[in-house]
Amino acid sequence: MGIYLFLSSFFICIRFLKKEPSYIHGLNSNMNEVTVTFHPNGAPSVDLTCEVAKTIFEKTKGLMYRSFLPKDKGMLFLFWFSSYRLFWMKGVSIPLDIIFIDKKFKVVSIHEAPANVGIFNKKFWAYGFCKYVIECNGGFCKNHHISLGTNIIANPE
Repeated sequence: MGIYLFLSSFFICIRFLKKEPSYIHGLNSNMNEVTVTFHPNGAPSVDLTCEVAKTIFEKTKGLMYRSFLPKDKGMLFLFWFSSYRLFWMKGVSIPLDIIFIDKKFKVVSIHEAPANVGIFNKKFWAYGFCKYVIECNGGFCKNHHISLGTNIIANPE
């Protein structure tokens, strides 16, 4: 009986790892790309086209092993629920900005992550609960005046 419960729990977990449920605000697990519009206070709006990381495997890999990211591109990570999130830079050879976003689509944390810091050197935590995370080229937030509290809109392609 014990092994049956263990195996059934294991397969249920695997099922959820492969396919995650739909998300709010028109973001769902069928999308591959989304245009995110940032609305910083006192500055013009700016668009960022993001690949969508939906599964646990895509989220774990993120932008690892890439040597180039176009200036208007990024990656949007979708999560089931709001929580404190931890990101690391293992295998990332380009500097990134990591933008943590809450369920109301407001920026709650921004980290500038240098390239090649490794898994044990630096980890980046959200300073508040977040449901979405965007990784984009380093300096994007400074160049476009994106700060805490900036509103965003995600427009599915």
